[in-house]
Amino acid sequence: MQFRQHQARAQAQTVRLFAWFALLLLALVVAVNLLLGLGYKLMTPFGAGFPPLFFETNTAVVLLFVLGGCVVETQRLREGGGPRIAHWLSGRELHTPDSGHERRLLNVVDEMALASGQPVPKVYVLHREDAINAFVAGWGPDDTVLCVTRGALERLTRAELQGLVAHEFGHIKEGDLALTMRLLALVWGLSLVHGYGQDLMSPNDQGRISPVAWLIGLVFSAVGWLGWLAGRALQAAVSRQREFLADASAIQFTRSRDGLGNVLRKLWHDQQVLSGHMTHPAASMIASLLMHQPQRASCLATHPRLSERIRRICGAVLAPIPAPVIRQEPREARHTPTPPSEPSVVGAASPTGAPAGHQGMSDTGVPLVSLRGDLDALARLQRLSGPTERRLAVLALMMNPANPRELKLWHRLAEGVALARQILDDVAALQAARRVPEFERLTASIAQESIEERRSLVEAARDLMRADGRVSPMDRLWWLALRRRLSDQAGKPPLMRPLTGQGQALDELGEAAHRPVAALSAYLARFVPLSEQGQALAPASRAWLASVYKRCGMPPAQAQTAVPPDADALMVALTEVQELSWMMRPMLLKAWVEEAVNHSPQGILADSTADALRLAAGLIDSPLPPMLDAHYPARG
Repeated sequence: MQFRQHQARAQAQTVRLFAWFALLLLALVVAVNLLLGLGYKLMTPFGAGFPPLFFETNTAVVLLFVLGGCVVETQRLREGGGPRIAHWLSGRELHTPDSGHERRLLNVVDEMALASGQPVPKVYVLHREDAINAFVAGWGPDDTVLCVTRGALERLTRAELQGLVAHEFGHIKEGDLALTMRLLALVWGLSLVHGYGQDLMSPNDQGRISPVAWLIGLVFSAVGWLGWLAGRALQAAVSRQREFLADASAIQFTRSRDGLGNVLRKLWHDQQVLSGHMTHPAASMIASLLMHQPQRASCLATHPRLSERIRRICGAVLAPIPAPVIRQEPREARHTPTPPSEPSVVGAASPTGAPAGHQGMSDTGVPLVSLRGDLDALARLQRLSGPTERRLAVLALMMNPANPRELKLWHRLAEGVALARQILDDVAALQAARRVPEFERLTASIAQESIEERRSLVEAARDLMRADGRVSPMDRLWWLALRRRLSDQAGKPPLMRPLTGQGQALDELGEAAHRPVAALSAYLARFVPLSEQGQALAPASRAWLASVYKRCGMPPAQAQTAVPPDADALMVALTEVQELSWMMRPMLLKAWVEEAVNHSPQGILADSTADALRLAAGLIDSPLPPMLDAHYPARG
């Protein structure tokens, strides 16, 4: 995103829009004079000219209501400034943070104040709002407040919170606060013209209506309403341009587009699934101040379409992503950072390659949940007793919550289930290393149900995995593991005889065993050492595959040309590997795990790698080697 070009463009458009507002006021004066003059001539067709000061009086009345109303409303908005609006929305000022989330917010505000060169505003939290939102209000540095909802604190990562706060600092730096306040006052002044007309059309104290007053009131009411509507449209247009400008400023302050981009994607998801509205009745009164106000696209919309904002930031319209509660307690003491030597230090990477302040992140980039929140969620999942609730929990563990089609299908399957939302939240709150063990626990209990119930779950999982028209390699691994664990043969010896000539060690595997072992290893190479890859294996994955081939007595060079098997070839290879002896299968799994550790950064398995290997262990009925078992927490 070329933020400086967007800034210049938005500023120029704002100037043009204010020029349009001046033209609107002029058109309003002309329309009132024209219609009243026409009405006067119709009432006095034989009169000569107009009464003295006729047009001057009409003009003065219009300007009195518009500009006088603007002055009155401006004075009202000045009383109390930003803190008054924050208290109006039940906000609580942060002096001493009560939680890690609040401490993190204060640190992010300090960092963005430094990056933007602005004073640190007072920080308020709207604890009653679950929606992701924020706004700044005030007239100047002395009364500026930054308000953030509880939903934003608990459902955004640190990088995303930086993007959100940086967007609000963009409004502060570009002078949007006073601009927005004045626009509110001008629109209110335009509405007074319409109100004046309504008063003239109303009966007097005796219940009588003057025909002349009624006709004059009709003119003021009609023209005033059209002027108010045009003013609202103009206000919305100004607000939309300032949103683009604030987005561009946020990229400038953070030097990253991912934080704000993901915030908008989460807002989009909330708008589609949860409506994303703030619940306070006064929220609609400050719609133009908010980070986003969900509504249908129209000329009166105060914010641009989220898809357009995402496109400008990310270069493409990326799909919405869910925003589960992140139950983390970051241990940060509030600090005021020293001025950086380089402007790009905000959001810079740490020596490990992770963004600053993102220690404790999983390999997927999602912050690790706190131990307490994780155990609470686990306890609730373990208390699920109904078969429908257990099946929904299994499907939630298997699906990708960032896939809107999978999430939509899951919600359809969960219709009428009272605990559906709680199940989804609890699964999202689990540590990444608890997902597969919990999947195994739940499927072990479901395996005792009837064959019809088990088949129904397998079919539902199949539909869920291909809800978006494709089945990813990890999706297929989950589904195969589910089918295996719910089959009548789970945990039993294979019905077919083992392949002969296997020897006593991996390098003594016969030629017949090489082909299925090579194919299944090539499939697992998608997930080693970091995450699943595309059809073409990454160099690090091929290095892992070459080491596995060598330990299995196969030429390592074959790994350079190996291609992951398709669905049918994978089933054939898996069936044949399941026929290996009870001694060979654990040895093969141990080779996979040890070489995965050897080829992982700092010798630490990524969660996706460990999960793929653990699911594969279940598919070949092999116990977990200690090196893999140590990756997972003790059952709690």
